[in-house]
Amino acid sequence: MKLTFTDSPLDFAGLQRGDKDWIFDQQSSREAQAILFAGADLALDEHGEPMVVPARRTRMLPLKSPGLVFLGLEEGKPWFAGALEEGVAQAGPDFRISAMQAPPHLACIFARARSLLMWHGRRRFCSNCGGENTPSDGGTRLKCQSCEMEHFPRVDPSVIMLPWSGDKCVMGRQASWPEGLYATLAGFMEPGETIEEACARETMEEIHRPVISASYVTSQPWPFPSSLMIGLMAEIEPGELIPDDDLEDARWFTRDEVRALYEGEMGQKFPKHFSISRLLIERWLNGET
Repeated sequence: MKLTFTDSPLDFAGLQRGDKDWIFDQQSSREAQAILFAGADLALDEHGEPMVVPARRTRMLPLKSPGLVFLGLEEGKPWFAGALEEGVAQAGPDFRISAMQAPPHLACIFARARSLLMWHGRRRFCSNCGGENTPSDGGTRLKCQSCEMEHFPRVDPSVIMLPWSGDKCVMGRQASWPEGLYATLAGFMEPGETIEEACARETMEEIHRPVISASYVTSQPWPFPSSLMIGLMAEIEPGELIPDDDLEDARWFTRDEVRALYEGEMGQKFPKHFSISRLLIERWLNGET
């Protein structure tokens, strides 16, 4: 099962994008396409579809700084992204919905666009001296004009794990989630720890159970706003669960209980391919740990 946002069709063109003339030629190409955003969501055209336009057309549109950002090449065809000024176009539904509905290759392109544009929205000024940053490498790098410090797109690694013991697993829920929804545990990695150590620490913090062993399953780019989700199965010691403040509840589930939850109305709202959380759950249901 291919996860959403994985298997990207884009060649990021790392060897070419530092050439300003090359970037200009790509923007001027008749094949170049641009994905436009309204805030954190895709902008919609007059037909209610995601606004994907020829890149050359954006010269007539009011784009936020830094203008078009280079995404990569899809079989030689250039892709760019830009954020429209407020009020220029209607924003689409929540980006998660748009990504679920998009063809897999477009979901990957949309995700890279969103992550890069949101990074630009947070990095107009240098975090070292406060000077103004200017883009280079097609907008995939920033350089401060005052102290010359370089800034690169941020990716936040996060562990996402399904704790289990014997024939039961543990899932938790946050208060903001839809009623009845339980899912895997997750948390950001901290400096100085391995993936396995992060898994053990987060599991202990969230449910107060020690991890016996953790096994890596897969990873997934996650554009909310720009994380790398690292999926693991985590065998834990059995016993009482004590949810931390981030969780409204956490409990042990049998396989029959998990199937009932995810084969019901709640589970049908979230496609199996959309997140590592569901993949880990399906893996455990199939007896793979």
